[in-house]
Amino acid sequence: MDFEKLGAFYLGKDYDLKKAKLLDQLVMYDARDLTTHAVCVGMTGSGKTGLCLCLLEEAAIDHVPAIIIDPKGDMTNLLLTFPELRAQDFQPWINIDDARRKALTEDQFATQQAEMWTKGLADWGEDKARIKMLRDSTDFVIYTPGSDAGIPVSILQSFAAPALSWDTDSEYLLERIQERSAHCLDSLASMRIQCDPENTYCCRTCFNTSGVKAKT
Repeated sequence: MDFEKLGAFYLGKDYDLKKAKLLDQLVMYDARDLTTHAVCVGMTGSGKTGLCLCLLEEAAIDHVPAIIIDPKGDMTNLLLTFPELRAQDFQPWINIDDARRKALTEDQFATQQAEMWTKGLADWGEDKARIKMLRDSTDFVIYTPGSDAGIPVSILQSFAAPALSWDTDSEYLLERIQERSAHCLDSLASMRIQCDPENTYCCRTCFNTSGVKAKT
């Protein structure tokens, strides 16, 4: 199938609802339409996640970067792309309970899944070469705030108190406090939040002194 065109995302094929038949007409999406905002709506199980995965994969093939915020955890399936489509590639990710329900060993179930995906992708014109193209086109990185399941990210850590002493680093600490307080006040001003002028002046000047924290 001829769908490798820069800026044209291959999403699938037309489907005849009346005849319940898949047609040969390709569904191509012009990437230039994704310059602002988009929303994908539908009932549960209607294919919203699948559509978004297709868009992201096609964008990755065209070297279009993406930052994906995924509270549910569905989009991590982008990493489960195996160019060789081998059973051993699928085995670590199969649902063992599904294998047991079908009275299959883990190896047999993994083989079944590999064969199913190989045939399913082939029916849509996707082959091993295109999967490899996707893997070679981008670097996938998963950041996991508050967890070490992926690359940990801690936003609150940046607010931790520095390992400095008031006895030896008072000048530096006062300078940093003044800098941060001024930045916060400027941010409030930019948001047009009304502040008490007297308190604002106090905040801006209270750290201009050269005093050191009193010892108790």
